Amino acid sequence: MKELSYVSGIGGVTTAIDAVTVTTTSSPIVVAGAKAIGLEVYSEAVSETQDRSGNFKITASMDGGTTFRDYNMLLSNVTNSNEQNLTRVATLTLTAGSEQNAIAWLDPMTLGAITHIKVVFTRTTEGTKGTFTSNVSVAY
Repeated sequence: MKELSYVSGIGGVTTAIDAVTVTTTSSPIVVAGAKAIGLEVYSEAVSETQDRSGNFKITASMDGGTTFRDYNMLLSNVTNSNEQNLTRVATLTLTAGSEQNAIAWLDPMTLGAITHIKVVFTRTTEGTKGTFTSNVSVAY
């Protein structure tokens, strides 16, 4: 299991998935007691058109890292008007094309019960170019 080192009140960042080209699940990341958890995903910039694509999602454990279930309450960093509420999504999708990135946060209302998370990348287009990386930021 990956554990983030931190000073009280200061978060840590870990690379959960690094430069993968196939469907991959990270090791468990301990997040018990976190006040905020962010997810950053991106694809590598390549000289040729990137033709792979895929989805990132989070699985969460509430039993100390034994059982993991899909987490479908990521708060997306999409642009919307002030009249709209927060946008919750189950996955972050990076589509085929040039370098892409996305950011989301776990809904703060759910953090009290979550002890561990995993990042899951599912490749949806095989392709021949481009890798995918995910970082997790945790604030205590």
